Amino acid sequence: MPSLVRPSAHISGRALAGLRTKLLNWFDHHHRALPWRSSRDPYRIWVSEVMLQQTTVAAVIPYFERFLAVFPTISALATADEQQVLKLWEGLGYYRRARHLHAAAKVLVANHSGQFPDDPIICSELPGVGRYILGAVLSQSFDRKLPIVEANSLRVLARLLGYRGNPREGVGNAKVWSTAEALLPEKRVGDFNQALMELGALVCLPAGPTCGQCPIVSNCQAHRLGIQEQIPSPKKQPPIETVQEVAVVVRNGSRTLLCKRPADARRWQNMWEVPHAPVAEDEDRATAVVRVAKELTGLDVEVGEQISTIRHAITRYRITLVCVEAKLLKGRFVAGFYSAGEWLTPAELDTHPVSSPQRKLIRAMASREESFTSRKRTRRV
Repeated sequence: MPSLVRPSAHISGRALAGLRTKLLNWFDHHHRALPWRSSRDPYRIWVSEVMLQQTTVAAVIPYFERFLAVFPTISALATADEQQVLKLWEGLGYYRRARHLHAAAKVLVANHSGQFPDDPIICSELPGVGRYILGAVLSQSFDRKLPIVEANSLRVLARLLGYRGNPREGVGNAKVWSTAEALLPEKRVGDFNQALMELGALVCLPAGPTCGQCPIVSNCQAHRLGIQEQIPSPKKQPPIETVQEVAVVVRNGSRTLLCKRPADARRWQNMWEVPHAPVAEDEDRATAVVRVAKELTGLDVEVGEQISTIRHAITRYRITLVCVEAKLLKGRFVAGFYSAGEWLTPAELDTHPVSSPQRKLIRAMASREESFTSRKRTRRV
């Protein structure tokens, strides 16, 4: 049973004040110039923090800049169509974040004049605003004395405490949050929260932390004990499951069928895709293509050539998606699993929000079409 260290057991009084000062001074000189740090606008900070959940800074920056260019205010986001919001989010993943952001913007326009209020109670009731987002936005925008804990700061705090247990859940997680709160200064709370995250991102790394560059190494229990590489304890990894799927690219002349996922789907809600499903055990590919087309769209098809194979991962699933062309024989699209279906030209396929695997498939289709057109031109010559 790991021992618990009180938040100020080894950091108290003058040492605690010194830790805050050293960390803030380090942040002033070493923080990265990120686009959302250019102002205290709560909307910009809110969008950035939502995007940064489960996503790297490098990946977020171009998405953040494009998103703010189209939706510069909460009101602009609230009046947007959800499909437009999802399209701008395309490729960033975890699309529930975008839907929550959009829904919360509507609430803010309806009830708070399109402003993000300096009120923890009101903000905590917004869709998608949990403890982390609440503390991040209100501390950085309004200097509210609220802690935040995410992957980087969690690592810093666990090492600072020398906590050998699991800091991601249960008692350990409560311990990390209470420590984050106990460390907060009276002023520059937002900067202090960012400093903890920045320290984890640049110095207190998951592997090979550069302790010699850490401004608060003298306060770190893990470093004192020489166990910084062992903290936090490793995550328990779920067993990996492999899945074989087939995607059916149904052609009707020059148009391709794209289907809209239902609002209550487990993932990719309200986004569009080429119909796809797992291949049944002992089922050959051609049979799977015909079955999937009929079950998901109500259409009878003739199996054509394979277009591509796409491999991707979702949580514990490793999916191999074989994409096969099929010609429409008869039938009309019937809504069942999918809430809608549209026959689209190649140009129109690029206007609908799709997941990253589906975007790869659409690109493969476009490349195949370009190759086919090029061969026709060559034959004419």
